[in-house]
Amino acid sequence: MKKITLLLLLATLALPPLHAKTSGDFPRLLGMNIGKKIYDNPAYQARLARLDVVILGFPPDWDASHPADPMTAVVGNLKRLNPLIKVGQYTILNEAYDHRSFPSDEDIHSEIEKNHWWLRNAKGQQVQWTTKYGTYEVDIGEWAKPNEQGQRYSEWLAERQNRVYFKDHPEFDIWYCDNVMQRSRVTADWDHDGRDDDPTDPRIQAVFRSGMARYWTALRALQPKLILMGNTDGDLSQPEYRRKLDAAFIEGWMGRSWSIEHRQNWTAAMALYRTTRSNLPDGAILGVNVQGAANDYQFLRYAMASCLMDDGYFSYADRATIYSSVSWFDEFDAPLGRAKTQPPTQPWKQGVWRRDFEGGIALVNPTDAPVTVTIEQGFRRLTGKQAPEVNNGKAATEVTLDKKDGIILVRDR
Repeated sequence: MKKITLLLLLATLALPPLHAKTSGDFPRLLGMNIGKKIYDNPAYQARLARLDVVILGFPPDWDASHPADPMTAVVGNLKRLNPLIKVGQYTILNEAYDHRSFPSDEDIHSEIEKNHWWLRNAKGQQVQWTTKYGTYEVDIGEWAKPNEQGQRYSEWLAERQNRVYFKDHPEFDIWYCDNVMQRSRVTADWDHDGRDDDPTDPRIQAVFRSGMARYWTALRALQPKLILMGNTDGDLSQPEYRRKLDAAFIEGWMGRSWSIEHRQNWTAAMALYRTTRSNLPDGAILGVNVQGAANDYQFLRYAMASCLMDDGYFSYADRATIYSSVSWFDEFDAPLGRAKTQPPTQPWKQGVWRRDFEGGIALVNPTDAPVTVTIEQGFRRLTGKQAPEVNNGKAATEVTLDKKDGIILVRDR
């Protein structure tokens, strides 16, 4: 353990120092790091600890397979490096592996098999909405038969995940729930009448969402103090979802072909952001995830400045590694502090949006043309290395923003 602590110290010293940050300061940063399970790597831990919120994806057998550095030690190290960080563990309800390639999940597979909990179509075939992960859908609906203890899959899985991850690891702050979708994405025989049900049928949509909500009810009974966070593909406005979660994650908000900003526009993306926040409790964590190249600094500025127009946590995933690394940009070290103004509801000038903070301002140009705006005195550009033509530390009284670009300016001290 002493060797691990020394390596962790050396890894931390190799990183730039964090500016003094208190709870509530901007920028707020969230890491989705459920990819490579290198959580016992001191350098990786040091990078994770620079975030405000991080979601991890420990496999069930982590403590057994990593006896020198179990979950408790990893999360404890993160909190020693950053006492303000909140750490979550990934879970998923609506799908599971139907093979034995993951021995640590064998108990899930066996329980589903024993209770006939696979979701099937009218032909009796298992269904899946994507072949990418090798998983199949589980029947979380009200028509599924309970097990011998009177539990449906939602309740059984809640107890299992609590036993594996949370019961003996009070260091976790967040219970993360993937695939909080508005409706199921598969055609299946939900009501077991020998006919396939249309997933767009409001009745079937409600059954799917009720299965999700049943999972959360069970989680709260087991861990009332944990923050429940859901990865949502909608705004959580449905009655089964509205204000039922403590936090949310909008995956791929920008940067992918399926992102709302790409499919529709910036206005629609901001509307989703704000409406989702309104359907969470006041002060809730809302992670806004974008995915781009590690050196696409204009996209980073555009996406991050857009996020700063409201109170969310910004999450940048490098497309090359997705959820297996921690991207870091000059803008992440901007000492913005608390927000001085509320989230804006209209452009500041010439189509450019602005929000003021104690330590600076954020500007974003979501239009399809470059715009030059005049800034009052007292601001300067960040001093950075990644995009020196933008972040050159010079005083800024006039700023030209390319189309779909943004910038953070800091106040003169």
